Amino acid sequence: MFANAAASYHLGGGRNIGLVNAAGYSNLEADAPHGAPANLSLDLSLFLSGHFGRYLNPFAETEIDQLPLAGQPGAPNSGTVTVERLYDDLYLRPSLTLRVGKMLTPVGDWNLLHAPPLVWTVKRPLSTYYSFPEYVTGASLNYQGNLDGVWDVQLYGEPDKDAFRKAGDYTPRPYSQVAGVDVRYSWDPLSSNRVGLSCQIAHLPLTGGQQMLASLYGGFTTGAVRWSFQADVTDIRGSNLPLARRHEQGGYLQAVYRLTRHWFIVAQGERYQTREYRAPSLRRLLGIVYRPKPALSWKLDFLKTGGAPVGAQAGLYAAWAVLF
Repeated sequence: MFANAAASYHLGGGRNIGLVNAAGYSNLEADAPHGAPANLSLDLSLFLSGHFGRYLNPFAETEIDQLPLAGQPGAPNSGTVTVERLYDDLYLRPSLTLRVGKMLTPVGDWNLLHAPPLVWTVKRPLSTYYSFPEYVTGASLNYQGNLDGVWDVQLYGEPDKDAFRKAGDYTPRPYSQVAGVDVRYSWDPLSSNRVGLSCQIAHLPLTGGQQMLASLYGGFTTGAVRWSFQADVTDIRGSNLPLARRHEQGGYLQAVYRLTRHWFIVAQGERYQTREYRAPSLRRLLGIVYRPKPALSWKLDFLKTGGAPVGAQAGLYAAWAVLF
């Protein structure tokens, strides 16, 4: 039995144990920011999913986040076990799914596919996390249909606040009572050519008031280059804190050039205007990626920053990520 299970296992596909699939990833990251101590940290994540019928299809993800291995200490509570996702999918119709629990917020492509083995850079662009919650705890209704391409529409909302919020969350502020809609269209699904629009409203429990977000994103391939982008606009109303501005806006553009079957060059530029600073944050990144297998990647990024000091500092960042 164990020999057959080992023979059927493929890196990145997890292991089937009856009706349950166990998978996950590891990410070993080395950071060398300019003017700050270097450090080495490890992320470990475990996925458990099951398919027991039309209305019972649970999924759970737990993670040990930013476990410090060397260098400066990590953030408070780094290295602790956190529940990243916990939900059940109910298949109402072949094209209609109801999801209940804690889930990723469908704003852009990066947030839904943010696991380190699946993305091209070590650090995320600000546009992919800074102005909205990464997760919501509530319900979503997803429709997928074919009409000259693939349409994917998702409505979601949470009645209160996100459950199991972790201390090392990328998002710099808590949100509550989040609701939104995401519409994406793929005109060539095999090539992942798509464009999407997300709209969201959220309450700001620490400062009062609410914010409204609109995000345009997409990706397409031309020859040996894979292009992707995301542009966000956020309007903040009713906050009781003095802010540098009542709007956040900006975006990134990324090009991934295939050198050979396994080697890639990544170029990324971003300009982002946050609510806390009058000056924008500017980021330029040049990286190299080695992917001997789709589920395995080595990444080395040189990041240059300017303007407002938001997000990762300028410096060198490297990572070894495995999806198992």
